[in-house]
Amino acid sequence: MLGLGVPLVVAALILVLAVYTQITLTFEGQVWTLPARVYSASLHLVPGRAVDANALVKRLDRCGYERIESLPTRPGQYRRRPSGVDLFVRGFGGGEKPIVARRVVLTVDRDAIAAIADERGRSVASIDLEPELLSLVFGRQQEERMVIPLAEVPKVLVNAVLAAEDARFYRHAGIDPLAVLRAAFTNVKSGRIVQGGSTITQQTVKNLYFTQERTWWRKTREALMSVILDSRYSKDRILEVYLNAVYLGQRGTVSICGMQAASRYFFGRNVADLSLAEAATLAGLIRNPGGYNPFTHPDRAVERRNVVLDAMLDEGLADKTAVARAKLETLRVASGGAGYAQAPYVVDFVRSQLAESYSKEVLAENGLAIYTTIDSIVQAGAEQALARGLARLEADVPLIRRQKTRRRLQGCVIVTDPRTGAILALVGGRDYQDSQFNRATQARRQPGSCFKPFVYLAAFQAAMAGEDGGLTPASILDDSPFELVSGGQTWRPANYDGEFKGPLSARSALEESRNVPTARAAQSLGIKNVISTAKACGFTEKFEPLPSLALGAQEVTPLELATAYGTLASLGLAVHPYILEGVEASGGRKLAKAEPAARAAVVPVAVYLVDDVLRGVLTRGTAASASALGFRGDAAGKTGTTDDTRDAWFVGFTPEMLALVWVGYDDNTKTGLTGASGALPIWVDLMMHTQHRWAGSTFPEPAGILRVEVDPESGELAVSGCPQRVEEVFAAGTEPGPCSLHQNAFKRWWDKLFHRSRERNPN
Repeated sequence: MLGLGVPLVVAALILVLAVYTQITLTFEGQVWTLPARVYSASLHLVPGRAVDANALVKRLDRCGYERIESLPTRPGQYRRRPSGVDLFVRGFGGGEKPIVARRVVLTVDRDAIAAIADERGRSVASIDLEPELLSLVFGRQQEERMVIPLAEVPKVLVNAVLAAEDARFYRHAGIDPLAVLRAAFTNVKSGRIVQGGSTITQQTVKNLYFTQERTWWRKTREALMSVILDSRYSKDRILEVYLNAVYLGQRGTVSICGMQAASRYFFGRNVADLSLAEAATLAGLIRNPGGYNPFTHPDRAVERRNVVLDAMLDEGLADKTAVARAKLETLRVASGGAGYAQAPYVVDFVRSQLAESYSKEVLAENGLAIYTTIDSIVQAGAEQALARGLARLEADVPLIRRQKTRRRLQGCVIVTDPRTGAILALVGGRDYQDSQFNRATQARRQPGSCFKPFVYLAAFQAAMAGEDGGLTPASILDDSPFELVSGGQTWRPANYDGEFKGPLSARSALEESRNVPTARAAQSLGIKNVISTAKACGFTEKFEPLPSLALGAQEVTPLELATAYGTLASLGLAVHPYILEGVEASGGRKLAKAEPAARAAVVPVAVYLVDDVLRGVLTRGTAASASALGFRGDAAGKTGTTDDTRDAWFVGFTPEMLALVWVGYDDNTKTGLTGASGALPIWVDLMMHTQHRWAGSTFPEPAGILRVEVDPESGELAVSGCPQRVEEVFAAGTEPGPCSLHQNAFKRWWDKLFHRSRERNPN
């Protein structure tokens, strides 16, 4: 017996040592693998700024705010009124600027914030709403968990959990013999394990080390590990781990683990802001998360909540008055939210950006907080505008309708703040589940006429420098047939309508998107000069110096095109587009921060001339239908249509917001759409739902701009004899001389008469 006992003792000691080591490694290291959290930017609201109240409310719903009919009394609640929104802003500690919980009243009048006041009616200069969670970047385990220290868990929640699960937690040594005997009696009587006497310590061990199997051997190992854990660590440390580990429900394929995540999901607020009734509801979930889910089984949830409240009263963890009041509290849950898969094209792009600095394991397991530049209201507006627009085209355009069964019409949208390069929205396709290909960043398409503004920008700069090929908006160009030989090939540019208008101004040529005069202008200027200007604005492609480049016949990505247009929107300042605002470790330590920088790329006055012409595109040019579609505002933009209508583009901007829309087929099939019929309606829809970003914006006029009246026929300064005159903008020093056609009508008549006389009498 002695010989047998020694090996058993040694084996037992080895087992204890192994368990001790296992527990120590877990508790001293990273207890959980935590997914990275991808956030939008916070939302800044100020009086006077346009706001879509419906979009604001939808954002609150997606963030899990609780919609109520009375005045909000706790963080995470809001009330919609005809004249605005009463809101109790939720606190948020991450990001560049922590947000403090506060109650405010937003008054909305005529689609703008008329006033912001605090709960005492005092005026508030501005408020920020927390960043919206866009997605979680998971590893092997799809668990949503927001780890918080025990010190931040309110006593009311701790007491509710103790009453519901282990009232003797602070008095036993890891296992509770009384609870074990009670459970054992029930299990023996049933002939199987139907009830557990598990303490919080045992549940912690089970959550960290075991599956859901119920066997005597597993219970034995669980008990041993619980005793060792209890002797190794303090009760508070064990409780802290338990409150962050416990499983409390399911959101699609994602498990909700820990009290903070559950509090945000079910009630739309942090645990610190829970009422007694809400704390008891969460504690009641532990026993049966699916059966007591307050979303799907509200009656059962209330019944279980009241059982927990009674237990708290019995254990002296809550007083009679508080319990009675809590039982009368109506169960109110959060508005739901959009889950953890918003803006999937954005998240893919963010992951590709982060891959340069962080491994897949770090992204999926270290709990990073990733803050983006995305405005979630603009993002939602872009997704919805694209979906509506493509569905309308498939229903209304015969050619597209006939092809619907064979291929799906696609599109993409990019929205930026041209002042900084911040990407406000990015939609890479109409359905991420159908196609993960990000057309906004990966597709290479011909921009068509959207490239033309860079030809005229180069020409306007040349005029300011006194160089060959220089133009002003009033310069007269020739819209008539011509051909040239390039690379051994004869090139004959033609206009979209197949017609030629003869002499017309550079302004009209760009506003009406005439191909032939633009091609002539590029040839006079030199294609290499056009390429140099385009590169300065932000194009990165290696353009071939071919004459067709002037008409956008070489491929670029939509993001590249948006970047170059950003230089036009910012009066010549080129900024690199960026989507990552910052990255923080799980403890809040800042790991990375965006540092956007702008460089002077092209002459501001020349850019302003282009912008002024592009404003005319929306009032009388190829995008004049924008007003009939509902657009109201001061914006500049350009339509683009490629050969055989394979691509339809519109890029439009104000100084504060730029939006690009592309529509087409992935396989380059003909669409029958122009930029005006395919992309422009989507752009208008988006702009009118995102006015908080640009409404009231105007184009600043730089020094060196001159406005004079010209004769539209000659393109020269109007004189008294000119039958027509229009105002035109010039860079100071490039304005033309007096109109040579009408400067002296009598002199021209005399010269004409004398010339004819000489023709009749040559001798």
